[in-house]
Amino acid sequence: MKKLLAVDDHKDILFTLRAIGELADFNVTTCDNGIEALKLLENENFDLVIVDYYMPEMNGLELVGKIRKIKPQIPILVLTVDESQEIAEKFMEAGATDFATKPIRPPDLISRINLHLELSQLKEETLNEELKVEIPKGMSPQTLGLVIDYLRKIKEPESSETISLGTGLAYQTVHRYLIFLEKKGFLEARLDYGKVGRPIKKYAIKGEEKFG
Repeated sequence: MKKLLAVDDHKDILFTLRAIGELADFNVTTCDNGIEALKLLENENFDLVIVDYYMPEMNGLELVGKIRKIKPQIPILVLTVDESQEIAEKFMEAGATDFATKPIRPPDLISRINLHLELSQLKEETLNEELKVEIPKGMSPQTLGLVIDYLRKIKEPESSETISLGTGLAYQTVHRYLIFLEKKGFLEARLDYGKVGRPIKKYAIKGEEKFG
């Protein structure tokens, strides 16, 4: 049984996370502050950590940074009602792996937890050699590999939202990896103006002739 640590200052959220753990056969330990969380992580082995953003004394951003220093490889999911890319960038720079939004949707959260538990078991691929670039801080080779593998399988260019659904990663996470791959010249991106509304940016691996 996989061991999870959940940190949130709201008792109802912790109750929900424990209930989700029972449903999905996870062993979920809970605490309501970052100081206690760090003590638990120093003395016990966990497979994944769930962290709330807004907490007193030590907020989620600070906690993620401290967790990453003592547990470099552990997956960290951030619970947040703030879906802004700016906040997501700060969390990923601190070491967050992915995001889950409040209110919690159990099927989505269980799926995301399982995804990152599986990714954490994979050995680091030599993607930095394949792409001829160094993977920056805040990105994992496993997650980057998941995004690239998905893009290699698609038959036509897709938007960030569609790629998010296809990979099981949060939109904010996918967006950061796509921007990185586009800047490094691995992806081609074009605006799809469609029939109505604002244009949508779609992505495909460069050189695979998926744009019509």
